[in-house]
Amino acid sequence: MKTNYVCRIFNGLIIGRGFDSRRLHWQFTISHMNKIIKTSTIFIASLCFIQILPALSIDFRSSDHEEFTRIVFEADQKFTYSVRNLPGQLQIFVPQHARINSRSLAMQNSRLLDRITHESKEGKYIITVIFKTAVSVNKNFVLEKPFRVVFDLVKSEKQIPQPPSNPKSIETPQNDPPHQPSSEPVSSKVKPIETICIDPGHGGEDLGALGKSKLQEKDVTLQISLKLKKLIEAKTGLRVIMTRDSDKEVSLNSRASIANNQQAQIFVSIHVNSSFRKSAYGSETYFVSLQATDPEALELARKENQNPEDPGETIINDELKMILWNMAQTEYIRASSTLAEYIQKELNDLLNTRNRGVKQAPFRVLMRTAMPAVLVETVFISNPTEEKKLQKDEFLDKIALALFNGISKFIYYYNHIVT
Repeated sequence: MKTNYVCRIFNGLIIGRGFDSRRLHWQFTISHMNKIIKTSTIFIASLCFIQILPALSIDFRSSDHEEFTRIVFEADQKFTYSVRNLPGQLQIFVPQHARINSRSLAMQNSRLLDRITHESKEGKYIITVIFKTAVSVNKNFVLEKPFRVVFDLVKSEKQIPQPPSNPKSIETPQNDPPHQPSSEPVSSKVKPIETICIDPGHGGEDLGALGKSKLQEKDVTLQISLKLKKLIEAKTGLRVIMTRDSDKEVSLNSRASIANNQQAQIFVSIHVNSSFRKSAYGSETYFVSLQATDPEALELARKENQNPEDPGETIINDELKMILWNMAQTEYIRASSTLAEYIQKELNDLLNTRNRGVKQAPFRVLMRTAMPAVLVETVFISNPTEEKKLQKDEFLDKIALALFNGISKFIYYYNHIVT
């Protein structure tokens, strides 16, 4: 009210409506008054800005995996945080106003989590994850676009020790690692997996294999890939890129370039198989090699290697390319073999189909990727029975889940041997 009164007097000064400065005995000049009003305006505007400034919005999700439970805090903007481990709980301190959007904070079906609580206290937002049993933080890392803080939790036989004061992230002692396939560790310079590239085979004018009912490989591979992308993002919080997300043609060179340029750490090329023998059925998973496992694998690689950019290009007879490829790919061969083993086992178990095994062949798209890479021939579109299954959404869901389970197990194995 006082501000309004001052403003009315000030208006009288400006427009000259009989204001008598001598009668009121003002002790300050018009310039003083301007400064006061300007300062007040800035102060009031600041208060309004503070009120309308949106709070940090955080979404929470969790997922149980075979060897660990992952919790993800996804935010609409970057934020700093500190972590404190206490017996039976994990506290995350965020030094700003925030809110968790999750309505269901009781974790009835989680293997390790009991519930999540959150409160604002002394200028900090405190998120407390309460466990059902003793738990250790196996991994803690941050991902971008969108911003995510990720914790991998494992069951512990003893209480979690107190961390140092004010750490940004804590890595507590790990349990014994799971049984690992017989393969040599990849380079210790490689960081834990954060980005996965999914490659839906064929697309656009490149139809791929055709089924008896004219079902096209390019359509099936895209459907499976989109389902797999959704699973990975929802259950792990990892970044997923795709070489195509619509019906368009992408060259083999471009597919590998997308994965390399986006610094993907896993490359999975998804296909359906075809054979002149209508009785052929089951799944196959390939990793790259100059020598094919058998004549059928070599013929499959020949078909998949057809390059729209240069139909006459060959890889097998190009000695220089082979030397360069050998130098670039050697460190990823064993990791690719392990990834293929995990995926093939899941396909066999979940789809209850014939195990055609892990194979090797000189696939061009795999040769040009600088990361563990596999090509998956899910089932045979040339087999009438399997083609009918491919037309059912539930079956495609099963394939995507099998691929996800295999990738997830490989990530756990891989992250343990590079850290």
